[in-house]
Amino acid sequence: MGHPFPGDGLMGAAQHPKGGALARLAGLWANEPEFLDWMRSIGQPANTPVDAAEFVRARCCIESRAQLDHDPRAKARFEQYVRGPYAKYRAAAGLR
Repeated sequence: MGHPFPGDGLMGAAQHPKGGALARLAGLWANEPEFLDWMRSIGQPANTPVDAAEFVRARCCIESRAQLDHDPRAKARFEQYVRGPYAKYRAAAGLR
């Protein structure tokens, strides 16, 4: 009692949290040509949304973008290494 076991639905929810606002944002950006342009400008190979998703996961040390909304360290890395620099790039390029 009190210990989740496979099949009870508890472990699956803990292991696979649902994505929230940051996960959605990262997913949207992965499909933006400007995001891929930014990645190339910082020396990252970026040709497809898959490349962008892999970049975000690697930069934030996560296995799923959904973790951005549930892991404070992943969120901090996203802000520092992705959102902040990409926002500066967009501002410098005159993008909204």
